[in-house]
Amino acid sequence: MPGRTDDIRTTQTLAGRIARGTPHLSAPFVLMLCGMILSGGCAPEQEPAGASSHPAATNASSPPPAIADSEPTRATNAPPPAEPAASEAPAPAENPAPPSTEPEDPLPETQPVPVMNVYRPDDNRVRYDPDAAAEFGIQRYTSTHLELWTDIDPEEAELLPPLMDQALVALGEYFGPPLPARDGEPFQLTGYIMQDKDRFRAAGMLPEDVEEFAHGRHRDYEFWMNDQEYDYYRRHLMIHEGTHCFMMIMPATVRPPIWYLEGMAELFGTHRTAADGTAEFRVMPETPERFVGFGRITMVAESIAEGEDRSVKGMTELSANDFISRKDRPYAWSWAFCKFLDTHPRYRERFRELSRYLTSQAFYRHLQTAYTADMAALWIEWELFAHNLCYGYDIERAAIDFVEGVPLDPGGQVTLDVNAAAGWQSSVVQVEAGKTYTIESEGRTTLADQPRPWISEPQGITIEYAAGKPIGRLVAAIQSKTPPDADGNGSLRKVIDVGRGMQLVPKVSGTLYLRVNDDWSSLANNSGAYSVTIRREAD
Repeated sequence: MPGRTDDIRTTQTLAGRIARGTPHLSAPFVLMLCGMILSGGCAPEQEPAGASSHPAATNASSPPPAIADSEPTRATNAPPPAEPAASEAPAPAENPAPPSTEPEDPLPETQPVPVMNVYRPDDNRVRYDPDAAAEFGIQRYTSTHLELWTDIDPEEAELLPPLMDQALVALGEYFGPPLPARDGEPFQLTGYIMQDKDRFRAAGMLPEDVEEFAHGRHRDYEFWMNDQEYDYYRRHLMIHEGTHCFMMIMPATVRPPIWYLEGMAELFGTHRTAADGTAEFRVMPETPERFVGFGRITMVAESIAEGEDRSVKGMTELSANDFISRKDRPYAWSWAFCKFLDTHPRYRERFRELSRYLTSQAFYRHLQTAYTADMAALWIEWELFAHNLCYGYDIERAAIDFVEGVPLDPGGQVTLDVNAAAGWQSSVVQVEAGKTYTIESEGRTTLADQPRPWISEPQGITIEYAAGKPIGRLVAAIQSKTPPDADGNGSLRKVIDVGRGMQLVPKVSGTLYLRVNDDWSSLANNSGAYSVTIRREAD
């Protein structure tokens, strides 16, 4: 949460190989990329819980670590031993012995095998008297998973516990449900949303050992946060803090890196509510008007404009000091990175697998190996996403099917369709530096269907622009096998204006990619394709 750099955690599934192709960068460059992602830090240890001594508090307990009971079960109920890996399978004997005709020894009697029943830590929350709290202007609102104490407008307050219930269900679906309580009680948090902190100090609800914070703070089953100016961001921050509590309630010897802890809290905090109160989480904000106070997309753009351009390596190197010194911007970058990895069709299954390893060193082992096969693709697509990030960015449709191009002989040509509803698409042509190519395009595409269809030809529609060019205009870029030159040639960020046609003399060699120009948030309502011919002229 903004203003908080405590540890946090999460869990779910991550497996999968390359669903799409991979850009064919040079081997030394790919090895360099793979080595650079392995850095990353852990957030600080959680603070010890403190009990209130104020008269309004009715009881408190100190939390032990996870509780485990041991009870015997029959050996036949134990899980079967894991099968050896293929590389460990024993070699067959050269001269196997004939089957024995002697009766086998009777099986030994099965023995009880202890199985540990593990519980989450005991609920250490302080209990308060609602009547005593009301004397300080603090009201209590409850639901299955949240007990809320607040002094904000009751009409706003009563909506929050049901929303947190939905958020905790979504967290359980993503990371797995919380371990059971020893007493069988459901998982519940206590939140304090404070318009006037002095009221909560006077009521004994803001312990002295909860350090000062700008936005929010979490600890065990409780979180404290300042009230927010905007309704959306109040809900966002509440879910952010609740996510921290959910992810970190279990003791751990190792925590995930801080970009993951804060990024996942931001990811779940980014939500959309319907008129009937139902909510969606981990959404891409489509307009600033529906996500007032969020600001993460603008923060990333401002960071890049000021020279803070975070590569994959830069993301994994974010430290707790960055979150302290740079305030909200690291939260914005962490949200963007987690949103990208959690949504992109090539990377999302492997990213979600990280949720299985929140309390062990296996998180880092998995992170180090999960993207080795397509690290080059990840670097390219993350850079494109960060530099083009906008409200409603369509990560799925913008995903690139990397297909390495093949050189054309002099006089040779290729004709292909370029889909208006997709991002960069390989031409399957490798252009060579200094050679001459003619690109010609024809056809029509539809770029919107409301209030009426916008029909475009390859020169584009000058009534509206995206990235400085008419929407619907055919554009190109070259992805080289080596890092871009000083002018950006060899990167998909270096856009070449094509329109109906052009002669291209590339400055670098690489695969030629094409797309129909449009906002990255407007791909879903596009249809149709241009027919594009690429011809290499005689030397």
